[in-house]
Amino acid sequence: MFRLASGNLSQSMDEAWPAPRQIPGYSLKRRVRSTMLRLFGTYLQKSQDLRFVTINGHRFKRLILRDSYMAEKIEANLGKFGPSDFFPPLVTRFENEVWVEYVDGIQIDAIDDARIRQFAAFYQSVYARRPQRVDLEQTIFADRLRQDLRFLHQVGVLPDHTHRDLLSVAQEIAPDAVWVGFDYVDPVLKNFIERSDGRGLCAIDVESLVDGQLIGTGVAKACVHWLEPGRTAFCREIADLDPPDFLAYFAFVELCLIARWSKTKFLTGKLKFVEPKLFDRFLGT
Repeated sequence: MFRLASGNLSQSMDEAWPAPRQIPGYSLKRRVRSTMLRLFGTYLQKSQDLRFVTINGHRFKRLILRDSYMAEKIEANLGKFGPSDFFPPLVTRFENEVWVEYVDGIQIDAIDDARIRQFAAFYQSVYARRPQRVDLEQTIFADRLRQDLRFLHQVGVLPDHTHRDLLSVAQEIAPDAVWVGFDYVDPVLKNFIERSDGRGLCAIDVESLVDGQLIGTGVAKACVHWLEPGRTAFCREIADLDPPDFLAYFAFVELCLIARWSKTKFLTGKLKFVEPKLFDRFLGT
């Protein structure tokens, strides 16, 4: 039978475990700016907070979202994906909060052949998790692409002739069927670390792991940010790893990504990232 040796249980626990320590994940300047823009600005703003909590010498990442729906989706996606060195372990989800373990590592700031092989293995692992081949007409992707291009035309990002030509190109390169499933949709380098425990690459932005996506979206976005010089080598590596064959219609995936990314940047007020020249490759210019 379990018995306390002496004293009150709560007092004993207070003595055994010091109070958690917490620090903000975002700078004060960013938090103030986000609050002001959310209250008075005209652009879309993220409504989440990030904190790092230390308990008994162990660190945790505490993601506080606006509502429980998004927290439940993150929990479900990590749960469906299963244990993996590629993502921090899930600690808990409570209402609108998600806690994961803090993973020690070094920031990735350079890309070489070894890194490209790591990223190829990462995306192969993500894409191999329950992909489904679906007729394009049964998905939202073609309609959403047309709407995204329409919006960019309406707000003046795309002139009349470019909008018209891109609609024609979209129809020409659209495949009959696409692969749908998991993707890691925000593969900027700051969202990855090289684990200190020697277990390789880890994607630390857990909200970027999403299901029901047009597979290849993450690779397309990586090409926009940093992968373009290594595109050929990456595609060779990932083709050798035999993921769902999205490379056969990758141009369509890229056009979908660039249109949606440009629209999002415009609506969030990050106008310097809205680059019409990104569409030139689809127009032969």
